[in-house]
Amino acid sequence: MADKRTQRRKGWTRRRFLQTAGAATAAMAADSALAAYGVGTPAHAAPLTTLPKPRAGARIRLLQWNSFVRVADNELKRQAKEWGDANGVTVAAGDGPDIIQMQYGWPHLYTASTLTVTNEVNYLIGRLGKVHPVNEAYCKVRGEWRAIPYTQVPNAWSYRTDYFDKAGVRSFPKTWDELLAAGKKVADATGKPIAQTVGHAYGDSLTMWNPVLWGFGGQEVDKDGRTVTISSSETETALRWAIRAAQAGIKWFPEWLDPDNNQAYHADRISATLNGASIYIREVIEFKHFDRVTDNAPMPSGPKGNFTLNLVMNHAVMSWSRERDTAKAFLLHIMDKAVYSKWLGAARGYNAGPFEAFNNDPVWKSDPKIKAYRDVVVDARGQPIGQWAGWPAAPSKWTSQSQTQFVVADMFAKAVATGDTSAAIKDAEAKLKAIYGRY
Repeated sequence: MADKRTQRRKGWTRRRFLQTAGAATAAMAADSALAAYGVGTPAHAAPLTTLPKPRAGARIRLLQWNSFVRVADNELKRQAKEWGDANGVTVAAGDGPDIIQMQYGWPHLYTASTLTVTNEVNYLIGRLGKVHPVNEAYCKVRGEWRAIPYTQVPNAWSYRTDYFDKAGVRSFPKTWDELLAAGKKVADATGKPIAQTVGHAYGDSLTMWNPVLWGFGGQEVDKDGRTVTISSSETETALRWAIRAAQAGIKWFPEWLDPDNNQAYHADRISATLNGASIYIREVIEFKHFDRVTDNAPMPSGPKGNFTLNLVMNHAVMSWSRERDTAKAFLLHIMDKAVYSKWLGAARGYNAGPFEAFNNDPVWKSDPKIKAYRDVVVDARGQPIGQWAGWPAAPSKWTSQSQTQFVVADMFAKAVATGDTSAAIKDAEAKLKAIYGRY
């Protein structure tokens, strides 16, 4: 990570931003709690007086990840070409991007390198309704929108119903303790363990271990965003659960990155894992080995409640762009309800929309087995749910740094590897105090 003192003093140039963040991009709660921060946009925001218009002959570049659902990526490319042809604009990938897809809290880290898009987001709110509070918390910095909400990649548990049935486990566990018990039964009966990363996977590790910590009552930092609170009996209970789960036969892999659990599932080496819908989707449309014996389930709960964290992507227009209006116009186009719904359909449940207009998109009725992925974004009443890394503190530079350094995941990994919960907590506490005490 670059020196933050330099970042504050000079801001970020295009080259420095790409060196630290862009390359990585290319390679790759309760309602009351949400309301406590004042997040949640009004149903109808003030409309734009003037919409940004694309400049004929312009060329804009978009930098974003390659997702695990290729057909959805291809649909976005098709939409970009269709819009570009209609407006005399070329939309391409490459160096010096005008638009960068931001993961999680990046707008809080790179605020000086992004343009304000408050007018554009207000326009979308007027057409599509409220923004999901998690997307809003990540996109909005000091009252200004620094990114246009784009999507959440919901994570749920894909599991083999045949293996669970063989072990006498008739439904996916509803609590972490039930998951531990089921893990032992399934491993003993089939030799196919429940498995998950405890490493530096930006999607699957973060979305696993933060909810486990919260479910047992642990928190890395207080709501004030400054006071480190990781050293607690609740954190120790969460770590001891992870240790007991490993002893029962659940496999935690510190070396796994985001593709590894997908590969293990498709290779018939594991019985269940936390992942986006891509495992199930690829079984249905590509591999066709285990699609009929694969189902999906939402996150289990801990003694302190049910918590979810999803991979969140939003689009920022960069301050160095020479085609600002064209870039903004393109982002408004891909968020048009009809256009975006086509993309959601192509994604088949891998993506969820960030505006309330997409909560009941037709994709969620296309296959009952993908319902779990909707259930970790909105509840049965259609109300938004979910947390962000660093919760209950609001997203900030500090929570984002903790997240990108995998402090919570590393704490679990150390505890599982050594059995020493005290040392794991002390190590995490020292790292967190270094982060939160820096500014």
